[in-house]
This record gives sequence, C-alpha cells and structure tokens, in this order.
Amino acid sequence: MIQRKQTLFLLGAFIMMLLCLTMQVGVIEVEGHQVARVFNLWLTNDKGQRVLESWPLFALMLPAAVIALVDIFLFKQRKLQAQLCILAMLLCVAWYVVLAVLPQSWGGQISMDLPAAFPMVAVILLFLARKGILADEKLVRSLDRIR
Repeated sequence: MIQRKQTLFLLGAFIMMLLCLTMQVGVIEVEGHQVARVFNLWLTNDKGQRVLESWPLFALMLPAAVIALVDIFLFKQRKLQAQLCILAMLLCVAWYVVLAVLPQSWGGQISMDLPAAFPMVAVILLFLARKGILADEKLVRSLDRIR
C-alpha cells in the first residue's frame, strides 16, 4: 500500500490540507488597514474577537482532507479511489471560491498568506494520485486480458 506512488501523493495532499486547516490563510484589509485575520473556522477582528464568519472554508476543507485520508486505504477499489480524488479536488477549488467571496462581506480585499496556497498544492497532488490510480487500473485490466 505505502509503496505505491499515489499513496504518497494522497498522503501529501492530506498533509497540505491539514496544514491549511490549522494555519492563518490571510488578512482582510479595508483601505489598507488590517480588519481581520482569516482562519478556516473563524475570523479574528482587530479587537481580537473571534467571529465564526469563515466557517464555509472549514466546511469545505475538512471533508476534502478526510476524503484524501480515506482514499489512501481504498487501494483495492481503484475506480472509487479515482472518483474520490475528483471530489476532493472539487472541494479544494470551491474553497478558493469561498475565500474570494469572503472579504466582500467586510467591504475589503484579502491578502493571502502562504497556507492559502496549500489547497492548490493538494489539488496537484490529488491529480497526480488519480493519474497513478488510473494507470494501475489500466495495468490490471491489461493483465486480466492476457490470462
């Protein structure tokens, strides 16, 4: 299981998503002044109060991370594994859509930090994992045809 390259890609995607879940992803600025720090589950305003306004980010990233983790153990069900990779990629892309819309409620712009790039790295790793999964499926089918 662990010697398959797609397992390593899935594990890397899970780690990237987990890091994104736990770190600050950006800062909302209005007219050049920092108004709030953005985390996946909450915003911390300039007074230090936590506001649960960014919970949709958490609601998209947590299932994507769980899917990537579960996907590692579905190595015997390659078709399902490939489909779950697509689902996790879509959730990561939806995360970026929500992140782009979030600062509009505050009337400002978002300045992204490094952890905001982690879901894109996860999408790339999920794509590579899916490619490896489909290659394995193709290999298994070709071997079945020979017998």
